[in-house]
Amino acid sequence: MVELKFYKVSALNFVNNVQNGTQLKLKNQVKYNVNYFGEEKRCVSKLEFRVADEEMQPFEIRVEMEAVFTYSENDEQPDIHTQSFDQLFPFLRQVIHETTAMSGMPGLMIPLMKLDRSSVNVNKPKEEEESPLN
Repeated sequence: MVELKFYKVSALNFVNNVQNGTQLKLKNQVKYNVNYFGEEKRCVSKLEFRVADEEMQPFEIRVEMEAVFTYSENDEQPDIHTQSFDQLFPFLRQVIHETTAMSGMPGLMIPLMKLDRSSVNVNKPKEEEESPLN
């Protein structure tokens, strides 16, 4: 059983220089990594998320979050990866919603997102990673 112990927002960048009434076409980018400490049955995750306008309007939100989870002896890494993401993602949604609401614009609620277990790469070398968030 994967259990969230705590999380923190390690970085939050928000740019909103669009004129009132401007229609935005938002796109999301996500990067999620988990580092395992097997003997302790603990892992640390890093979630990087970006919301930006497809047409390069001056609007962007970047959030980096870190979290610590514990897991059970029988949990497999792809399951830990997806379950930890599922537990952390609602907090990311809340951070983005509250940040945009406090800025004077309507609170932005990003869509729910699920990781597919089959897309999880365990022990993939970092140099092979490609992400627009790098």
